[in-house]
Amino acid sequence: MVTKYVQENGLRVILEPVDNVASISVGLWLTRGSRDEMEEQYGYAHFVEHMLFKGTEKYTAQELARIVDRVGGQHNAATNREYTCYYINVIFEHLEMAVEILADMYLGSLLDPVELEKEKNVIIEEIKMYEDTPDEFIHDLFMENMLIGHPLSHSILGSVESIGATTSETLRNFYSSHYQNENAVFVIAGNFETDHARKLIDTYFKKGAAKGVISKLSSPSSPERLLLKHSERDLEQVHFCMGAEGLKRADDDRWGLYILSTILGGSMSSRLFQKIREDEGLSYSVYTFHSSFSDTGIFGIYCATAPENYRRAIELTVEECRKILKNGVSSEELQDAKTFMKGNLALSFESMEVRMGQLAKNEMTFGRQFAFEEIIRLIDGVTMDDFNRTASRLFTDTTFSLVSLGRKPKWKYKDLDLHI
Repeated sequence: MVTKYVQENGLRVILEPVDNVASISVGLWLTRGSRDEMEEQYGYAHFVEHMLFKGTEKYTAQELARIVDRVGGQHNAATNREYTCYYINVIFEHLEMAVEILADMYLGSLLDPVELEKEKNVIIEEIKMYEDTPDEFIHDLFMENMLIGHPLSHSILGSVESIGATTSETLRNFYSSHYQNENAVFVIAGNFETDHARKLIDTYFKKGAAKGVISKLSSPSSPERLLLKHSERDLEQVHFCMGAEGLKRADDDRWGLYILSTILGGSMSSRLFQKIREDEGLSYSVYTFHSSFSDTGIFGIYCATAPENYRRAIELTVEECRKILKNGVSSEELQDAKTFMKGNLALSFESMEVRMGQLAKNEMTFGRQFAFEEIIRLIDGVTMDDFNRTASRLFTDTTFSLVSLGRKPKWKYKDLDLHI
């Protein structure tokens, strides 16, 4: 049973005890990410994430790491475009330690100027590493060119220039304006007793975050997207993403989108995997993805292939999308996709970290929880008409954008037909 309550200081708490497991996953989530950065703050949400591990009023950075490591736990964090999370996974007997550490990081981090200067170099190296990984970097290029003028478009990591210009004062101002209880959700999933967890949370989160001016960016204008963008790199393969507008995170047709993505490129039996990899042998990696946000969404397809196979891979990808729009899918394909999704969901829910994250995301997006049985009903409830409507929304009168990274092809991009 899931319990939700709000502390007097405004902190939202979600608790889900799970029987017959040894572990717990404890997470602190902020409804703030890279989209909440002004231009001069690009990379700050991710920078703050790093700095919260660099020492608090009670623990040094080394002690924060050692306390969790010595009990075999996992302590990590992630910054997204619309949220930031910190989490600890441990066996159930270390619940208090996990709650205390996350509360101390949230409420007592020093943001020490000396540590900040050292961490600049760490993040700059992370940026360089990411840019040297083309199958990851292409996704940033794709977002940048799909959401021109939108605060979601820029890199979560920021740039070497923006990170290098960061000061202790500017980062602390960002932290103070975003790290407030009104923006926070604290979640536990796993082997614990609800009453005991509540007492621990009330103890360690009693004082709440310091108040500041809540920074809120103005509503973005409608984003534009480029149809063609190539970045020259001396690579063995051409990495490319192609796609168009998708659906918002809370869109009623999201279940149809998940099924469409599964059928088109979400598994080894998907149409694109079978056509491009198995039948034609053009690529090792090809898949679909959907990036859904609170106010917009992107549907995309990724592939990496040799330069001489680049155009063929594009044409086959577009053709498979046209087939789905024109001919739909078979009843068997629709049912297989549903069964695949339900099986994946059931397996993922055995991970307490996944369950904890799902609880947080449901709260931040919908303000409510979806039981496993309800999700199964929603998946099973997608009809062929629902699927066709979703495909029509994505593909009708749509011209795909194409963003690529690698050696420039000898043929002309203007000769491609990217219209679905």
